[in-house]
Amino acid sequence: MAFAQTDLTLSTAIYHNEEEIFYSRTGHGPFDNALAMNITYAPIKNLRTQLERAIGKELKFFQGWNENGEAHITVVTPVEYDQVLKSKLTMKEIDAIAERYDIQSAKLNVLGIGSGKLSIDGNEEETYFVIVDSADLRLIRQMIFYEFTRRGGNRSAFDPSWFFPHITIGYTKRDLYEADGMIKNLKFSLDKRFNLKFSYPKMDL
Repeated sequence: MAFAQTDLTLSTAIYHNEEEIFYSRTGHGPFDNALAMNITYAPIKNLRTQLERAIGKELKFFQGWNENGEAHITVVTPVEYDQVLKSKLTMKEIDAIAERYDIQSAKLNVLGIGSGKLSIDGNEEETYFVIVDSADLRLIRQMIFYEFTRRGGNRSAFDPSWFFPHITIGYTKRDLYEADGMIKNLKFSLDKRFNLKFSYPKMDL
């Protein structure tokens, strides 16, 4: 039996991130180092407002990099860096590879709205995200892998193809990760309750 989907609208401004500043995400803790492509925030903030209205819940959002909120696609996770890559590469060197391949101009393919659920402290908690893909971001991971192995890194320790690009929209308690059993791609996470449509920003004449 067919069910009614809720339409959610995402601005095509999400595809234009060339003017966003690339930030080096570095620190001293094991979860402080990551490689990320910065994404224009307004379309994601607007999408979160629509989603909150649809599910009848207020969603939290990541404030670790900006207390007012921001949007990004993680390309190298803190775990990948801390447990594997840092043995051969510094974050400065990884950032240099990303900039060499113009990470902020990476072309994106938006695939749909994804979600996941997990019971935490007896409550069913949820996370929501935009599922995307990008050949350009996959190339950056491949080039990081090349440099890692060129320096003697264990080829089996880092799989550049094990990559599920997404843009987090919000969550009820906390974000859910691969360690929680979450695979954020079309096969495992597409939320068919929502039909994603696109809007086109008005151009100044």
